[in-house]
Amino acid sequence: MTSPGAGSASHELVAAVREAAEGTPYVVEERPYGFDLTIDIANAQWYTLIRKNGLQRVFTHEVRLKESAKRLSITDVSQTVRWNAGGGVSGPPSLHVEKSFQRGRVYQYNFQKEIGVDARTGQLGTAVSYSFSSNTGRNLIRDAAARTGWSEKMNGEQKGALIFAASIVVVAALIGLFFLAKAIFG
Repeated sequence: MTSPGAGSASHELVAAVREAAEGTPYVVEERPYGFDLTIDIANAQWYTLIRKNGLQRVFTHEVRLKESAKRLSITDVSQTVRWNAGGGVSGPPSLHVEKSFQRGRVYQYNFQKEIGVDARTGQLGTAVSYSFSSNTGRNLIRDAAARTGWSEKMNGEQKGALIFAASIVVVAALIGLFFLAKAIFG
């Protein structure tokens, strides 16, 4: 795996993805293994009802490049951090933090809309408003790759999941055959 260098096929692919991402909320960052395509889906700090809420949702497509074969793999990374600070009308102050993380091939479509009071200005407004599909960024990468002569291969997480799923099917089939044979032959 090589990092994108000037004049290389990797550089051409990164430039094509950057161009495709212009005017979108996606950002391309070069990495030693290739590049990341990241979108900050929601990053908000608001008071909703009587609590201060924070939400940060970031989705990254890690793209690993094998320049000699002009092959790439895409690993999806979804991270969400949410926090609440405050207390109820009669309750004590509280702090709640929640973090979730997914890695591999992540298929997501979600939307969220929250109304609240801006923590800085005190104005009522839309605290969070977004819709998101993980396919959008992946397709942006795939389209740029096709235009520049790159092909996609499965990443390690996908191969591992496929092997695990196949193993479960084989074990389930063997167990089924065992019970079938036991029922037939006593």
